[in-house]
Amino acid sequence: MQRVLMAVVAVTVLVTGACGASGEGDEPAEGSTESTAAQGEEVAADEGAFGDLSGPLCGDGDYSVDPAEAGAGTDKLYIGVLNDRSSEIRPGLNKVMYDAAVAYSSWCNAQGGIGGLPIEVVDLDAALFNVEAEMTEACTGVFALVGGGLAQDSLQFSGKEGSDFHLCNLIDIPGYAVSIEKANSNGQVQPVPNPGDSIANTWIRDLQQLQPEALGTYGVLWGELPNLEVVKDKNEAAAADVGGIEIVEAQTYPVTGATDWTPYAQNLIGSGATAFGWVGEVVNLSNFLKSVRQQGWEGTPLLEGNMYDPALLNAGAAAEGAVIRQSFHPLEEAEQWPAVQQYIDMNEQYVSGGELGQLGMQSTSAWLLFTVAANACAEENDGVLTRTCILEQAAEVEDWTGGGMHAPQNPARFDEAEASPCGMLITVKDGKFERLYPEIDGTDDDVDGFHCPEDGVTIVTGVGEGAVDPDRPI
Repeated sequence: MQRVLMAVVAVTVLVTGACGASGEGDEPAEGSTESTAAQGEEVAADEGAFGDLSGPLCGDGDYSVDPAEAGAGTDKLYIGVLNDRSSEIRPGLNKVMYDAAVAYSSWCNAQGGIGGLPIEVVDLDAALFNVEAEMTEACTGVFALVGGGLAQDSLQFSGKEGSDFHLCNLIDIPGYAVSIEKANSNGQVQPVPNPGDSIANTWIRDLQQLQPEALGTYGVLWGELPNLEVVKDKNEAAAADVGGIEIVEAQTYPVTGATDWTPYAQNLIGSGATAFGWVGEVVNLSNFLKSVRQQGWEGTPLLEGNMYDPALLNAGAAAEGAVIRQSFHPLEEAEQWPAVQQYIDMNEQYVSGGELGQLGMQSTSAWLLFTVAANACAEENDGVLTRTCILEQAAEVEDWTGGGMHAPQNPARFDEAEASPCGMLITVKDGKFERLYPEIDGTDDDVDGFHCPEDGVTIVTGVGEGAVDPDRPI
């Protein structure tokens, strides 16, 4: 049980751009998303476009799917969505991603499916403990995995016939990857790459420029778990690469939280740190912030994207001035970015009581990349969709923004994937999240409100290896 609790903490940290949901409600109806699509009467006014991705992405056609890889049948595209939303330990874990999958497939099916093939979402809810059982279903029941993620995604590689990702020759365009085994594995293309061996340094460099005094001395607090230590190492490597920052010894804390944060606050103050990074859950961060502020620390929390979460605001005045790196447009700016607004509208239309959040946008980006790759595959393969063809087409995409939901990414094959240098900073001001940098259309706005320096990526060594099948072509 303790190991799984730790894995749940890991998923909130290792996910690029993860954040909490902005709302919650009842579970969407079980069963076919084709029937869900029939409940919606509206289709996007531009008929199948999404953000700046011109349509039609979906529609009538005569595509077919390779019978040997089709899963449950060739009449539809049976697509598995990995999630843990029925977990009793963290109820609703990744539900926002499942909701996004239902919304996107319903929107696409309302227009005729992908090349005439309706999407059937196959709910692969592992509930944390049942990864092997869900992978067994995936091995025989789905054509591909799209837009999902698991807290214990390393367990996809069971080594057993009938439940191992590689042995079943599955493909995945995931919403995120957690473990090094998954993040650096083949058989997948990530729309927002989060490899274990590279990290953007843009966020640290930008804060150093904005608030030089804030980053005089920097320390990281991390939940004591090997997977989280990788994140700590990456953050320290990025700070060292930027230069001009004294890095103090990192501090560990119990990954499931502390009953008294005072000693940890005192250690941070004693280190002389003027800024700190946090590797762990947002609720623990909120409690730590209250403690360290009460003891007079006036420095700047410089935080990972998963801290963009309403729970951070629960720290009240203690959260004021916290700075968070982002690679997705925040929901608060939806009116300025049509793709974000379309994500919101799509979910409100097709998922009753669903959740909205950045993980939902990550899932939607994965679905969009799958659709674009499927259309390109069909064009090159006489209308026949195969797993390898779709993965190869996805890896050919070099400039990907999910229709304008996030910063430019390069969804390359596993051995060429690298973190994007693009990012923005948001801050907590007056109890709300707002943009800090760059100013939209300002000097450092390189593209759609993101700063993208050419040398904004740090390479990190010694983080381990992914699960790679040498017999797979990609």
